[in-house]
Amino acid sequence: MQNSTQLRGIHQGLVTFANSNKEKFPGLDAKGNILADSLADTGLSGDGDTVEARYWILLTANYFTPEYAISPRETDPLVTEYDGDISLNPKPVVWDSQTRHYSYAMLSIDGTPGQPPSASGRYAEWQQSLNTQAIVISDRNTGPNATTGIHSVHSNTPGDWKGSVLWNDNHVAFEQSHYFETRYGTGAAFLDTGNGDADLDHLFIQDNDPNGNPGNDAFMIHDGD
Repeated sequence: MQNSTQLRGIHQGLVTFANSNKEKFPGLDAKGNILADSLADTGLSGDGDTVEARYWILLTANYFTPEYAISPRETDPLVTEYDGDISLNPKPVVWDSQTRHYSYAMLSIDGTPGQPPSASGRYAEWQQSLNTQAIVISDRNTGPNATTGIHSVHSNTPGDWKGSVLWNDNHVAFEQSHYFETRYGTGAAFLDTGNGDADLDHLFIQDNDPNGNPGNDAFMIHDGD
């Protein structure tokens, strides 16, 4: 329940930010273009498509309190609360071998600064859309990779992912698998036709949709872009 509350709080921060940014979530300017890396816009945490920059925007502007970015089930001892007051300059929010300030993955919006994100389907969801089929925040994959080493802070079994996912209408569900039925933008939906996981959208791998269109799937990242 606490995990779900925190995810909703982060999403509410996205929505509040979007209210004064022409409905676009952090990392994008009001025209929908990716922010360039700068001290003023991203705290030198990376371009606007990085997860670090998006958390920096939210945390430094106090859209939610720092503990909301840390899962109550966090297992990584390097993950600590962000403190924006410990230096005269904004402190970057990074995820690397030294400093980690957040637990949750965000939707990938990879692209070139000054231009819209390259993934058309996901780009359409990094804004207020109220889409009940688009995941925008989730518990991250704590395993070494998304194909053979997927794992979760909520499981003691390697290769087993389970966790909370937040959809763009602000509802949260605790799921037992990383495969979902989703629809991003105006692309075709990933639907279960009864043939198993192959017909569903993998939460941590960039897939083409059933019609072969790229960028219309769930693709959650917690490091970089």
